[in-house]
Amino acid sequence: MYKERRQRLLENLPDYSITIMMAGSAPYTVGDEKYPFYVNRSFYYYTGLDRENLVLMLVKMPQRTSETLFIERYDPKMAKWVGGKILPEEAKKISEVEDIAYLEGLDTYISSEINSYGKYHAFTLCGELSKQELEQPSALADLFNRIKSLQPDVTIKNIYADTTRMRLIKSDEELELMQKAIAVTNDGIKAMMSRARDNVWENELEAYFDFVLKIEQCGHAFQTICASGKNATILHYSANNCQAGEGELLLCDLGASYKYYNADISRTFPLNGKFSPRQRELYDIVLRANQMVLENACPGITTRDLNNMVLDFYAEELPKVGLLQDGKTVRDYYWHGCSHHLGLETHDQSLPEMPLEAGNVITDEPGLYIEEEGIGIRIEDDILITEDGAVCLSNNIMKDPDEIEAFMSRR
Repeated sequence: MYKERRQRLLENLPDYSITIMMAGSAPYTVGDEKYPFYVNRSFYYYTGLDRENLVLMLVKMPQRTSETLFIERYDPKMAKWVGGKILPEEAKKISEVEDIAYLEGLDTYISSEINSYGKYHAFTLCGELSKQELEQPSALADLFNRIKSLQPDVTIKNIYADTTRMRLIKSDEELELMQKAIAVTNDGIKAMMSRARDNVWENELEAYFDFVLKIEQCGHAFQTICASGKNATILHYSANNCQAGEGELLLCDLGASYKYYNADISRTFPLNGKFSPRQRELYDIVLRANQMVLENACPGITTRDLNNMVLDFYAEELPKVGLLQDGKTVRDYYWHGCSHHLGLETHDQSLPEMPLEAGNVITDEPGLYIEEEGIGIRIEDDILITEDGAVCLSNNIMKDPDEIEAFMSRR
């Protein structure tokens, strides 16, 4: 699978090009302690490797292509302290890259490849540089600058768009991993709902979700949002350290990550097991918006189009429940978008204004946030774009209010 992906990428790149991808490395916190390592997702997409300080080099010539993986040397003394570096045989088996070399020779490899063709051909150095990496120093940019100082004729090509187009179309294998992450997320939400009650602490419910992820060998797709009452009107609230009040709703926005493929789900439920009439009428509006996005998502439409539908729907419905008065607008109660791409990253790589295609996975997450009433509601599903519409991958995660109340009555 990884070899086939690399070949597809090379087909879209120019002759006389050298493509570099880096796994990345974890920075130090204090002293000799490091932050957790998170592999560059595109590097993982093309290699299946999730170790730090690895580099993939792809070379494309008119009559040949080559692949080389650069790894760190194994240090038996350091292995006793922090674990060993990946061995050539293991790296080769996972990535299907046959040519393994050591990292200290990377610059020499690149320069010799360019020099072997003399001055008759201008080389292009290709690499995926995000907006942040273009604005701030990065290891990849530093490498390209070193090579360009030695080989002034080389050009630089950002292949962010090339890798993004590939990653946006999910294979059956990728969808299977995402379905696993969604199923585990469902189990975690049920664990939270089963133990919900008035006056519960937010981090207590968060802990039940964390426990399910641990026993299912999953990580977190992102930092869990577990927000009660007024806290749910803060879009990215993640302190999760407050005690809920009587009769409040809990908004949870969370997801499991399985083999780096992510779920992103939001559910809102009454902590005491019963929606109040006011909570129910607002919840029903958000639920109808959620269903409308699913029914209208299809190839050719954009996520902006979907969000404009939600805005128009709210403009019609909110006055019926006493909102949009005294100069208030929809954006006073709903200020984010209803969709983003999902995959190896929770907010997965995408291209601005690119129409949806079959094989895309996006979120469906309208919300309403009425701070003065202490009510925040978001209902978020993960949906797959198909040839003629969309299907909800998270359809098994309960969101019907009657079903929620029935489930919570059996706590």
